[in-house]
Amino acid sequence: MKSDFYNLAFSTIAPYYDKLMSFVNYPGWVAYIEKIIVLSNIKEKLIFDLACGTGVCLDLWLDRGYEVIGLDKSLNMLRVTKKKLAEKNRGLLINGDMRNFKLARQMPIITCLYDSLNYLLTEAELLHCYRRVYDALSDDGIFVFDMNTIHSLRDEWGNNTFQRRDEGLFSIWSNSFDPNSDISSLSITLHVRRNGEELVLREHHQERGYPLSRVEELLNEAGFTISLYRHLTFTPATENDLRIMGVARK
Repeated sequence: MKSDFYNLAFSTIAPYYDKLMSFVNYPGWVAYIEKIIVLSNIKEKLIFDLACGTGVCLDLWLDRGYEVIGLDKSLNMLRVTKKKLAEKNRGLLINGDMRNFKLARQMPIITCLYDSLNYLLTEAELLHCYRRVYDALSDDGIFVFDMNTIHSLRDEWGNNTFQRRDEGLFSIWSNSFDPNSDISSLSITLHVRRNGEELVLREHHQERGYPLSRVEELLNEAGFTISLYRHLTFTPATENDLRIMGVARK
């Protein structure tokens, strides 16, 4: 399939993204990260979330008494987030690129979740992001993130096509993996009904897997000390894990 037949990632599916991701245990992610915050002895309840998407985690953090700032490149995703947070009249949203951002003040906690970092397809882009995060963190601040592993993109996603039904949505997910670049390309075709009419929405996504040793090296180069764990555990990560969590300390 040619990518130019498809819209850019997160441009058209934004209104339906939460339904598509309804299987994700976001409360579990937030509870896990709060354990890390407590273990890190961070008292200030302020979180800056990179690639915040539709703001599900921002909403959960607000319920836990945190102040939140979210950044995302997709205006359509931010529009969904804005509606979600409007009832609480709290939270600051920024339209920006996680590879190149600056904040007016430093943050004690920065997060980047649900394989958003995998969307950075070169080591240079990843390092740029890490450096911006380092600059944006206060002293002794933490950066908590997750990433899909090469194993996940190559062996789980692979070169497979599957179909899903999620709360009235029908979607087709077609994956292809390039072993030379470790990049997985995903074409999503989403069938929805809106105002009595059936619409077909198409988006093209790409994620790159990185060796864990290289993730650590790039974080070290940015100035961090780093621990990598199996997803939502404190067990050291391995290349055979599907998803890993990182805790980088300034």
